[in-house]
Amino acid sequence: MTITQVQYACEIARRGSMTRAAEQFYISQPALSEQIKALEIELGCTLFRRTARGTALTEAGERFCKYAEPAIRAWKELEQNCADLKNGHYSRVHIGFGVRARSNGLFEPIMSFFDSHPEISVSFITDMNESFPEAIEAGRMDIAIGRLYEKQMTNLTEKIAVFPLLTEPQCILMSRADPLSSAESLPFRVLDGKTVVCGPERSGDDTEMKALCEKNRIQVARVLRADDINAVIALVQRKKGYALGPVSFAGFFGVAAVPLEPEMEIALNLICREEEKKDPLFRHLRSHLEHSLAQRVG
Repeated sequence: MTITQVQYACEIARRGSMTRAAEQFYISQPALSEQIKALEIELGCTLFRRTARGTALTEAGERFCKYAEPAIRAWKELEQNCADLKNGHYSRVHIGFGVRARSNGLFEPIMSFFDSHPEISVSFITDMNESFPEAIEAGRMDIAIGRLYEKQMTNLTEKIAVFPLLTEPQCILMSRADPLSSAESLPFRVLDGKTVVCGPERSGDDTEMKALCEKNRIQVARVLRADDINAVIALVQRKKGYALGPVSFAGFFGVAAVPLEPEMEIALNLICREEEKKDPLFRHLRSHLEHSLAQRVG
């Protein structure tokens, strides 16, 4: 079975005539009949019957066309996307890929997108200390998927476009063996007098932790810092301290993630240069990721 044969069958059904369908595809009526016959042999059923007015669908034909029409629409969309990407300027893409993109399962959807476009080379940048807006503006990245800290949001220029993909609760991360892990939510002040774990000095993670400590007027006993998320999580798992992170870290890293009280929602964003947001590749990647996330929620 080919997509062309499927298109032929649906066109005959729409026009009610083998002859008019053949004219639409600029082929002869015998050639069209031969294609439909081959399709019916493969399916093991008859799709059409002749009537006084032309050609009509059999019961099997009606069922076939019901499922074939969405396939044809999807095929046309794929053809258009491929044409758009061919006309785009990307041959190599540098993607900033934050840890929250990983914990929310976006690696597979991204790879499935680029698997269908092997003409584009992809480089992933996973440095947790890299500022995505600055890297994109400087040309070190073309696209980024990750969170933006408050300071980064404040300093955004008109050169950067940001599209939220999802939001999730910010949590206090801790060992699953910690007595606090069974709480439904926790105020930030529970960290008063405790050890906290975060990124390097002046990183977004460190700046956020300091801001929350100041806002809640608490003094932590000790700060442990690491420039790698796996090292941060290892310290948390070993009950060496508490960290901040999204609820998706719980299943991804095997830690307890207790939502902050009051609730603090953090967005996972798709980021690019303002001038690139209408580029075919970016538009279709954005649509692909949004569709993937919508299916997961549904």
